[in-house]
Amino acid sequence: MVPIMSITVFVLAVVLMILGSPVFVAIGLSSILTIVFYHPVPLISIPQLMFSGMESYVLVAIPLFILAGVMMETCGVAKHLINFCKAQVSWARGGLGAVNILSSFIFGGISGSSVADTVAIGSIMIPEMEEDGYSKEYSAAITVISSTLSVVVPPSILMIILGGVAELSVSWLLVGGIVPGILMTLSMMIQNNIISRRHSFGHVKKFSFSYLWKTFKCGFWALGAPAIILSGIMTGIVTPTESGAIVFFYTLIISIFYYKTMNWKVLYRSFINGAQITASVVSIIAVSSIFTFILTFEGLPQIAAKALLSISTKPIVILMLINILLLFVGMLIDAGVAIIILAPILFPVVLQVGVDPIHFGVLVVLNLAIGLVTPPFGVCLFSVCNVAKISMENLLKASFPLYASLLVVLILATLFPNIVLFLPKLIFG
Repeated sequence: MVPIMSITVFVLAVVLMILGSPVFVAIGLSSILTIVFYHPVPLISIPQLMFSGMESYVLVAIPLFILAGVMMETCGVAKHLINFCKAQVSWARGGLGAVNILSSFIFGGISGSSVADTVAIGSIMIPEMEEDGYSKEYSAAITVISSTLSVVVPPSILMIILGGVAELSVSWLLVGGIVPGILMTLSMMIQNNIISRRHSFGHVKKFSFSYLWKTFKCGFWALGAPAIILSGIMTGIVTPTESGAIVFFYTLIISIFYYKTMNWKVLYRSFINGAQITASVVSIIAVSSIFTFILTFEGLPQIAAKALLSISTKPIVILMLINILLLFVGMLIDAGVAIIILAPILFPVVLQVGVDPIHFGVLVVLNLAIGLVTPPFGVCLFSVCNVAKISMENLLKASFPLYASLLVVLILATLFPNIVLFLPKLIFG
């Protein structure tokens, strides 16, 4: 049977996005029009479907982590984290490039959002890197490529969405992203060093223990935020949602009483910015629930499983094929949308061939993280072009060599599941 409704909703969504509609409008309108035309369920079911997509305790963590990250950036606390990173690695060739990468790793452990990371880190680091002798294009490129760390290391918003959609343990997913995140960080740092040596980017500064200690003291309380998230999730004392609430109040308290940068104006701006980012995420989750219903109503997961298993039943072959599919999809649609739409289709396939669901879940996020920084619709690319005031063409030329760092880790994590599963099994048994 030809899945005519699924084809219709896909075509309508693509056409609307090409015409320039926002993602949530394209997904929502195409889904509603398909239901109106084919009438698989009464129209009154549409708001019920939207509500059911958001009706998850786990998803409450999203606005909390986003707000904590926005507050860090608005209050200037992120600057202290960057200074601490600078004291650690600025003595090496390409030091500020390494600072950019390390800052993304740490800041991503607070906000969980690549877009928030791109804006917060980019607005500080790109001008500094230019002053230190880096090209504007490379400064923007290392900023956007390293922003992928924000959705791989805890508290990744994509991991939280995936856990809710696929009914997997969010704690296992978040911890499973730590080792791949560390490997991505090391891989990018090595490549940054090679590129910086080749083009004589940056100035090597003498290591200063006193400066390291000074920045550590200033950044100590800021470093407490990712420490709270990691320790809470890894020990199981709190859920990811509770961890989000704790880190929000922690950020608020240190901004008021220690850094003394919080006032009513800053708090208002933080809430407005956090609400805007959260609304964009949640609206996509809501309308994607209708989209997913149409696909599952026609049995598309079973059709996809049959098609993939007709090619091969070997787990590694299936995973490589899905990697290619996800990389392609990630170039075209929002990562959150891709998870909500594809998770119900792909998980039954990999479970049939014996792939661990946590391993596969982290691979899904790794693939879609690359999609966030890949043309033509990588949302982080547009964000960094806006921050750095450069053209997309120049950004992509400088970014191209850095994609290898991400693809190497993706392939290693695909071939060796223990890269993902070692830490969750060690901690949670």
